[in-house]
Amino acid sequence: MAESSEQNDVSGDGSPPEPPRSGSSEPEPSEASPPLVETAECSNCGRRFVGNYCPSCGQEADPPGSVLEVLSVFFRELVDIEGGLWATMRALSVHPGRALASYLGGARQRLMHPGRYLLAAIVVAFGTKQVFTWLGMRTPYDERVSAGFAASGAQEASPETTSEIQPLVVSMADLVLESQWFLITTNLLLTVLLGLTIWRLFRGQFDRLPQAVAFSAFVVAHTVFLETAAEVLYVPIRYLNVGPSAGLPTNASVVVTTVYVVIATVSTFGGGWWGGAKGLFALGWAALEQMLVIGIVISGYVTWMIFGQLEGGMSMGGEFEFSSGDATAVAIGILPAVALCVVPLLLHLGLELYYRRG
Repeated sequence: MAESSEQNDVSGDGSPPEPPRSGSSEPEPSEASPPLVETAECSNCGRRFVGNYCPSCGQEADPPGSVLEVLSVFFRELVDIEGGLWATMRALSVHPGRALASYLGGARQRLMHPGRYLLAAIVVAFGTKQVFTWLGMRTPYDERVSAGFAASGAQEASPETTSEIQPLVVSMADLVLESQWFLITTNLLLTVLLGLTIWRLFRGQFDRLPQAVAFSAFVVAHTVFLETAAEVLYVPIRYLNVGPSAGLPTNASVVVTTVYVVIATVSTFGGGWWGGAKGLFALGWAALEQMLVIGIVISGYVTWMIFGQLEGGMSMGGEFEFSSGDATAVAIGILPAVALCVVPLLLHLGLELYYRRG
């Protein structure tokens, strides 16, 4: 009996029999079944990914599409205690070298993006100036220019000439020098120029030029924050003791900027006094080029306004009776100053081309 059952368990060729097949096979996966993980397609590069940010380009999975969403993202970064504005301000104030070296080494989540940090600094600085002006603690720029121009012009020119030119200068000061876009442009220009100079002086500390620009953006932005903090302390005290002021004195602003740039470069790149000297030279050269560029732009703007007023296309208020000969004389007088401003810029350009070819 046992022998017959063993015979049933093997086939004729000695191999075990195949297991019986049931009528129902394994279920095949359905083509319409949903994916296990929901993916998003990057609207920037087209890659599909899982998460809140594209791993290829960093684009958000659901970028803000309305004004309220953009503002909410901005204010969320302001109050972010790990990688937002306050954390960046604290790190760059207490340990600037450690924070900047870590960022340049690849640890990008500990600090705010340098461009957004610079923008936040400019917005805070401009808002602080406007608040002090509205409160009457700070004298508007056009009033300062008007008073200074009248005092100097009364001694060096006739009253008729002063009354003709003063509206033009005051209007330019009000439209240009006191505007937010002028503050943004000048700080962006200083950031780029300082980044180019730092790139050349500390070439071995960077892999790419954008790293030097990011470093300079952090430094320039933080100096703007420090100057704003100093102005917040200075203006009310000055107002209570003397009266309205023009804001933080220029020499105080220069000291704050110089000291912090030297500290940031030495603590980040090392080098002792030599590293500090290179950082100081980088700041001085960048500031010089910034002033030269601003001088060229303002000279061209003044010339354009003079000829525009001459042709009747602008109204500056008051009497303005320049003749074509007067306007041409002013334009010719401006040209030598513009030429002198261009020389250092051309020198820098020539050095850049020389190093790039080498």
